[in-house]
Amino acid sequence: MTSLPIILFHSGNADYLKYSLKQAKHFNPDSTVYLLGDKKNNRYSFVRHVNVSDIESDAAAFSRVYKHRSPNDETYELNCFLRWFYVKGFCKQHGIEGFIYLDSDVLAFQNFTELKPFFGDSNIANTCDWTGMPAVTYFKNYEAIDSFCNFLMYCYTDAAAIKKLDAWYDTLLVDPISLGGISDMVLFHMYFLEHPAETMKIDLLTDDLAVDISINREDGYEMENGVKKVYWQNGLPSCKNTSTGKLVRFVSLHYQGNAKNLMREHYKGGGYEMHRMWESWQVKARFKKFRRAIKSIFKKQKPA
Repeated sequence: MTSLPIILFHSGNADYLKYSLKQAKHFNPDSTVYLLGDKKNNRYSFVRHVNVSDIESDAAAFSRVYKHRSPNDETYELNCFLRWFYVKGFCKQHGIEGFIYLDSDVLAFQNFTELKPFFGDSNIANTCDWTGMPAVTYFKNYEAIDSFCNFLMYCYTDAAAIKKLDAWYDTLLVDPISLGGISDMVLFHMYFLEHPAETMKIDLLTDDLAVDISINREDGYEMENGVKKVYWQNGLPSCKNTSTGKLVRFVSLHYQGNAKNLMREHYKGGGYEMHRMWESWQVKARFKKFRRAIKSIFKKQKPA
């Protein structure tokens, strides 16, 4: 079986990026790991770095038609859309067919090529349900990523599709459990609804094997300190299903938001011992400084 390439997209060189990249390679030694990035993160010898400025894409064309419908920062939200056009352009330029896309705050604990049988005939498979995130996405071939990008462009240029997005956004604004805006996650959801025979949700592959949507979400698993409680078995993570009490192994964990600080603790890719010690010390030092500042504030507020 041909090994699936793994693609990540990231700007800058955040502390956690090295853990995501190295671990993806560690658990997928026969796969080529590509980082679509910039000059700041062109420093990892075990991946193939591609500067996004060298990728021919439809990103500029999409930027011109994009309408912001989100409480999130516009640049951030737009970049979440643009990454798919860069991935598509990269695959076209380099003749890449089937691949796995990983968010850069994901730790892999699985050889993804071994999961291909689970995807069946699906063209696209990911964890992106209505409130989910495309943390791990399987694209069967170039046509799959091309189709999704065409769908994105259609939704922002076709009059009927634009009207539908506007109506959907109005609903999101008043729904307390919604994502709060139109994002690429919502567009994945819409795409899946319109292509049910060609897509697949993979948050639960089997009763014993799962893909994490976000470690911050309960999703029916035991929680601890605001994140899923992880049980380590032979260096691999499992979480306890609260309904059955059964441990379910996770092929990946998604450290969304502030949970990124956990990546250095959960990292199993080898090396980076000094980095992990130094970064842990920095976090503790910042926390102590914060506590001192809070105590100082309360001390000043005490009556004379």
